[in-house]
Amino acid sequence: VMDPSPIPKFDNPKMEMAAIQLFGAGREQRIYALPPYTEVISLDFEDYPFEASKADHVCDLCGAENSYLDEVIVDDQGGRIFVCSDTDFCMSRQEQAKEKAA
Repeated sequence: VMDPSPIPKFDNPKMEMAAIQLFGAGREQRIYALPPYTEVISLDFEDYPFEASKADHVCDLCGAENSYLDEVIVDDQGGRIFVCSDTDFCMSRQEQAKEKAA
């Protein structure tokens, strides 16, 4: 059991079998490390199962419906857009859309 803080629950599945993960907790003066290619299972309970959260939006840049999204504030008035948290995936989808349009 590992409890590095803060990790949003939607990031847990992305840590599954990934390269080494390092987390710094400055106020605790600790460094947490998740060894490479470790099986990651989110803690859940019979009466409270784990569910990865999903935004009720599509990516504003590439239109992906199945991607984890980051909410980005874009102006001083609080305007927001939702973009893929995986920027490489998002850019490749944008390039594919441009190729299809050409």
